[in-house]
Amino acid sequence: MKRQDLESTLDRLDKKFKKIKKTRYSILAYIGTVYIASLWLVFVNPCLMNILLPILAILIPYKLYGENNLKKLLVVGLVAILLLAVTLSTFQLGLIYDQPHRTLESDHFQDGNVDNLYGDTDTTFTFTVNLTKEYVEGYNYTVYLNLTLATIGSVHPIPYEGYRMQRVGEDNETYHYSVQVSDLEERLFGHRFSVRRNRTDIDDELDYDWHRTSIVHGPITISESRAFQLLTFEYFTSTVIIFIFGMGILWLKRRMDKSVSESVEGLEEKEKELEEACPECGTLLEGSSACKNCGWEIGAKEEPDPEDVKETDQPEPPE
Repeated sequence: MKRQDLESTLDRLDKKFKKIKKTRYSILAYIGTVYIASLWLVFVNPCLMNILLPILAILIPYKLYGENNLKKLLVVGLVAILLLAVTLSTFQLGLIYDQPHRTLESDHFQDGNVDNLYGDTDTTFTFTVNLTKEYVEGYNYTVYLNLTLATIGSVHPIPYEGYRMQRVGEDNETYHYSVQVSDLEERLFGHRFSVRRNRTDIDDELDYDWHRTSIVHGPITISESRAFQLLTFEYFTSTVIIFIFGMGILWLKRRMDKSVSESVEGLEEKEKELEEACPECGTLLEGSSACKNCGWEIGAKEEPDPEDVKETDQPEPPE
C-alpha cells in the first residue's frame, strides 16, 4: 500500500471514530473498545493490567474518539476496569475451584497430599507425605508442612506458617509423615512440604540444607462467592489507583492549559486597550477619534517641539 493510500485510509478511519462521539451511545463504544483492547493484552501478560489498562482507559476515548469530557472519561475508566476485574476473577476462580486434586512429588518426597481440599474455618485438614530414607539416613532432620497465602495467579506466594510433621510409619524405602491443621482463617491457601537436613562441615560447625516441593493450591477455607468478591476487589483497587492518578494528571494539564490561555487573552486585551489610548495623556479613547482629556485627535499632525529642533533644521534667512 502506498503512503498516500495509507494516510487516506487512516484519515477516513479517524473521521469515523470522531463521528461516534456525537452519537447517543458513544460512552458504550468507549467502554467496549477499552475492554476488548485490555482483555487481549491482559491475557497475553496479566502483569500488564495495572499499567496498560489505566493508560488505555484514558487514551482510547481521549485520542481515538476525540472525547475531552473528563466526567465521561472517568465513567468509562471505572466501568471498564470493573468489567475486566470481574472477567479475570471469574477466570481465576475457575482455575482454583475446578482444578483436579494434585499430589506433590519431588526427588525425595512422594505422595504429598491434603485430605479435604475444600472446607471452612472449622474444618480439620490432614496433610501426609512420604520421605525417601536414603536422603536423610545418617542426618538429624525435620520435616515441615508450609502453608502460604495464595495471591492472584499464584505469583509470589506469601508465607503463612510452618508446621512440624510427625512420623507415623515407614516401609522399605520411605518414612511416612502426617500433621493435622485446624482453625485456619478464611483464605485461599497454598501448601508445600520441606525437610531441613542438619550436617557438619569440615570445620566441625553445624550447618544445614533444605529440600522443598513445589507449591499447589489448598486447603481452601473460603466460599467461591466470597473469593470472587475478594479477587474482584483486589483486581479493581490495584488498577483504579493508577487510573485515578492518570486522570489527576490530565485534569492538571487541562487547568494549566486554561490558565495559559486566559493569560494570553488578558495580554491581548491589555495590548488592545493600550492601542486605543491617547498617546499624549493615556486616557482611553473608547471609540472616539479625539481625546476627551487633552483634545488629541487621531490623524492630527503633531507640531515639533522647538527645543528638539536642531540649528541645522532652522530655515535659512532670506538674502
